[in-house]
Amino acid sequence: MAAEASAPARPARPVRRWLRGSLRRQLLILLLPALAAMMALDTWLTYGTLRDAANAAYDRSLYGSVRAIDNAIGMDGENVQLTLPDAAMEAFETAAQTRVFYRVSVEREGRIETVTGYGDLPLPAGPLVSNQPRFYDARYSGDPVRIAVLAHPVYRPNAHLRVVIQVAETAEPRQALIGTVWRGALARDLLLILVSAAIVIGGVTFVLRPLARVRDDVEARSPDDLTPLAFEHVPVEVRPLVDAVNRHVSRSAALTQAQTQFIADAAHQLRTPLAVLKTQAEFAQRQLGSLADPAPAQQAAGEAVGGMVAQLEQAARLTNQLLALARVRQHHGEGAGAAAPADTVEVVDAAAVAGQVALDYLPLARGKQQDFGWEGQQGLALPVRADAALLREALANLVHNAIQYSPRGSRITLSAARAGDSARLVVEDDGPGIPPEEREKVFARFYRRVGHTEPGSGLGLAISREMAARFGGTVVLGEAASGRGVRAVLTLPLA
Repeated sequence: MAAEASAPARPARPVRRWLRGSLRRQLLILLLPALAAMMALDTWLTYGTLRDAANAAYDRSLYGSVRAIDNAIGMDGENVQLTLPDAAMEAFETAAQTRVFYRVSVEREGRIETVTGYGDLPLPAGPLVSNQPRFYDARYSGDPVRIAVLAHPVYRPNAHLRVVIQVAETAEPRQALIGTVWRGALARDLLLILVSAAIVIGGVTFVLRPLARVRDDVEARSPDDLTPLAFEHVPVEVRPLVDAVNRHVSRSAALTQAQTQFIADAAHQLRTPLAVLKTQAEFAQRQLGSLADPAPAQQAAGEAVGGMVAQLEQAARLTNQLLALARVRQHHGEGAGAAAPADTVEVVDAAAVAGQVALDYLPLARGKQQDFGWEGQQGLALPVRADAALLREALANLVHNAIQYSPRGSRITLSAARAGDSARLVVEDDGPGIPPEEREKVFARFYRRVGHTEPGSGLGLAISREMAARFGGTVVLGEAASGRGVRAVLTLPLA
């Protein structure tokens, strides 16, 4: 029974959710019906005013007719005589569609006797007050009529009688007048409703524009941009909300800063022990490898130490990458998605940085028997505003990925060139390549493609893109010119 009782309330929930989904809809739903109700009340009041005004105007005309008949009445003893000419009676019918009826009666001791006119013209309900005109509505010959009546006492000795004068006219003229004026008033009110609705919609839209600007500001930001929202042009009523959002953003920024600082401190502290362990493991590997005829146990130990060296190299690179990521996020205390101010960054030669990276990674490529080349015009200068160490790390990650994921005998080329008002650093290989649907996914942190057995952390490309974005640049992956492999393009605006 309880479930049946609550079932009818369920259809209202989607409507309530629809209303709560938009502040503009809520304001319009509240304002427009209230405005329509006010206009309806005004129309009803206007109709009443028009009816009273028309009745007052036509009633004065009726009363004038009653007075004209009253002035034409004379007494012959106790007999009433009416000396009004027929032409005067015809003059009562002034409107083209109006029919006029009259009746002159004598009231003796409560009995009504018709003297002249239409004897069946209805009398009003209730007693008549002498010398006070009275107006009432009735039906006569099947038509609605408006009747004016006046009871006039006869002032003669011992004459206890009154003359009752009635003049009636059909209601079509006044109803037509009321209808014409009322339809005009109704059209005016409908036009006012439409204009008011347009004003309300425009006003609500204009008032909510600052909220739309705040929304666009939030949507345009990168996930790492934690700068406070601007208060410009925000209504006073909305400022507490924006202020609360800014306080929440500040707390999130502080938490992010603390986490970044922790990563930087941890990575910095791990660099030295990892370097010592790597040095000791390499020394042990060399000692075991220098034996003329190593025993099987010593050979197994050498293989184990070799594995330790490889893992320590990977751990050292991961530590350096985490430290580089922390540096780029801490740069000037801003989010990684925001470009650094131009006046706070030094100008470096991107071509010189690329040439140094090529020299640094040439031994690694030779170790894998890869053809690693550097292509740059003689005397080429590419001045860009960037931190030299961060730019080198961004480009080094691209080169290291190309060397690591390309097989032996592959061809890898690092080049630098000017493209319009930008510096373009390109790393191109003829390795296995990356499918188009995964070229954006690989920029996610710690993302590892399925099926790859090469060691790695999945941070290199993410760090390169964040570093490039920090200085207003981009990193884009595409297909190499040879039709296979990867073409990584790092673009920075020239200073």
